Amino acid sequence: PAENEGVSDAELMTLQKTIYTSFIINVHDFSQPEKSIATLNRLIDLHETYGIPVDMYLTDAMTQIYEEQAPELIERLKTSPRVAVSYHLRPPTPYYSDFHEEWFAGLTGSALEDALYEYETHRVDLVTGQATEEPGGYQHLKDLMGYAPYVVTQSAGPGDITKALANIYKKMGARFTLRHQVTSAFGEMTNGLYLRPEDVEVKVYAPTGAIDAEDMLTYHLKGVDQRPAFVNLKWHDNNFFSSGTNWAGIYYAPDAKGTDPLNPPYNLSLWATSETNKSAAEEKQQWDRYEGMLKYVKDHPETYTSVNSRDVLNLLEQ
Repeated sequence: PAENEGVSDAELMTLQKTIYTSFIINVHDFSQPEKSIATLNRLIDLHETYGIPVDMYLTDAMTQIYEEQAPELIERLKTSPRVAVSYHLRPPTPYYSDFHEEWFAGLTGSALEDALYEYETHRVDLVTGQATEEPGGYQHLKDLMGYAPYVVTQSAGPGDITKALANIYKKMGARFTLRHQVTSAFGEMTNGLYLRPEDVEVKVYAPTGAIDAEDMLTYHLKGVDQRPAFVNLKWHDNNFFSSGTNWAGIYYAPDAKGTDPLNPPYNLSLWATSETNKSAAEEKQQWDRYEGMLKYVKDHPETYTSVNSRDVLNLLEQ
C-alpha cells in the first residue's frame, strides 16, 4: 500500500505482529512511606534511563502521603514523559470489592451516586473509613496531575455501585477500567469505559529465586497465538521491599485472607502482622528481575512494543 512505502518489512512485521508490554506499578504501601517514595523514584529513574513507558496506579492514601512528604515525587509523576498515572481502590474505601459495600445498602439512583461522589472528591480517613472534608479521591489526583488519570479500578460487587462509579469516573474524565482473571480485548468496553486490554497477566514479582525475563515471557505467552497481544507486567511498590500486604492486617480479621473485613476504628499499627521486610539479598533479587525485564523488552523491539495507558488510548483513537 502507498501508505507503507519506505517502511521496511521488519518494521511492518513489528507493527502487525507485535506484543504490547505494559509495566504496571500498583502503589498502596502507606505503612512505610519512606520506602514507597524511594521505590517510586528509583522506578522512574529506570524507566527514564531505558526510555520505556510505565503505568503507576495510586490510591487516595498514597496520593495524600506523596503530596505531604514528597512533593518532588508528585512533580516527577506529573511531568516524566515515561509515566502515565492511573487510580485504584484499596481499603478502607468501603466499596473496595467485598469490603463494606453494605454501608451503601438502600441507596439507589442519584442518592447512591452522591454518596460515592463524596468519596471520590474527598480524602478517606484510614482509621474510620469515612470521607473527610479534605480534597481527595479520583478528583484530587486528577487536579494534582493536570489530567484525568487514565484507568480506574471499580468495585466488583453489586452492579448498582459499579455502574454508579463508572458514571462518576466517566464524568471526571477516566477512559479505562479493568477486570481481573479474565482477558479483555483491545477496544472492549463496559459501562461506557474501555477495558484495559489484557491477553496475559504476569505477576512478575511472585516467583522466588532468579528469574530470566525471556523464560518468563515465553512461558506466559504459550497458547497466545493472536497478534497483537497485550501483556501486562505487574508489581506493587512493596514487592521491592517487603512480603505480604500491610492493609490486610489492618482491615481484615487475622488469617481471613481478605474475606472477613473488620469494622472501624481501624488500628493502623497492625500492619506488621501481615507484612515483613525483605532482606537486602531479596530486595536486590527483585530489582535485578525488574531491570532484567526492562532490558530484555528494550533489546527485542522486533517482538515487543512497550506502552502505557496513554499510548493504548492513542492507539484506540487513531
